[in-house]
Amino acid sequence: MARKKTPQKVEDIAEAAIACFTDMGIRRTQMADVAKAAGVSAGTLYLYVTSKEALFHLAVLKVCGRALDGLTLPLADPGMKATAAVFAARTAEVRNWPSLDNALKPKGRIENGTLLQIGRELYDMLHEARRAIWLVDRSSPEIAEFEQLHARDLRARHRDQLASVALKAAGRKGSPSPQLRLAARLGIEIVAWAAMHRLRESAPNRITGLSETDARETAAEAFAATLTDAAAK
Repeated sequence: MARKKTPQKVEDIAEAAIACFTDMGIRRTQMADVAKAAGVSAGTLYLYVTSKEALFHLAVLKVCGRALDGLTLPLADPGMKATAAVFAARTAEVRNWPSLDNALKPKGRIENGTLLQIGRELYDMLHEARRAIWLVDRSSPEIAEFEQLHARDLRARHRDQLASVALKAAGRKGSPSPQLRLAARLGIEIVAWAAMHRLRESAPNRITGLSETDARETAAEAFAATLTDAAAK
């Protein structure tokens, strides 16, 4: 029979799991690593989750903003498809990209500031979902369901959509070249670094005095310039 445990301990274990899986990936992370990070014994950890896969599901639930207080404990592994579905649902929740959606319409207008606004909206989404993305970035090469969802269904699709919009903004027709698709990918990485990865920089590498507002605007400007220059060639 499942036993109800301390809600705060569930939260602590979930946070420890996020940290360990984000740092080491799912294969290298051991239950003992998470137990140590959470300040509990390995035996206690198994009162909350039945396996490492269940622990990973708990981490995904937490990082995707799902409530943990109603879970049946010890949490069982629902299967990686169910875990990936949690991330997919969270992705849909945080997606707020009206500038890109409008630009992709057959009669969508692209003005001088459209690419800049697309970059700003991308920044906002990545910044909000950064912990989930860090976790999935580290784990997706080891998990087929996450690799399909994150690398191909999301990254590749957005890259090609942005390349198409950049071509449209340049007043050109046809399919984006491989070089333009690369520029779109580089543009995404510019925004991703500013919105997420700079926050994990070591102290010597941090940019002192950089505000969130300035980071957002500088990243969006660099994003727009990268796509504009590539589309003009």
